[in-house]
Amino acid sequence: MSEGEIYIEIVPHRHAIEVIAIHSETAREIRFMAPTDTPESAIKELARAKMSYVLSKDDESPNKTEKPGRGIVV
Repeated sequence: MSEGEIYIEIVPHRHAIEVIAIHSETAREIRFMAPTDTPESAIKELARAKMSYVLSKDDESPNKTEKPGRGIVV
């Protein structure tokens, strides 16, 4: 996994919270739900573990060629 910061947003939903984590270098986003009483340290640990897993899976995927998009990049 490439090192970098992970930005975390926590959105309350009745009896749970939605955690949205974005990797600063790759802009990869993950989401998960947790109970409202989950400690912040556990949320951060789980976000880092999930991000590490997702980024390692992205690195393993073969043939990472991008399809040409519409328009031009300025």
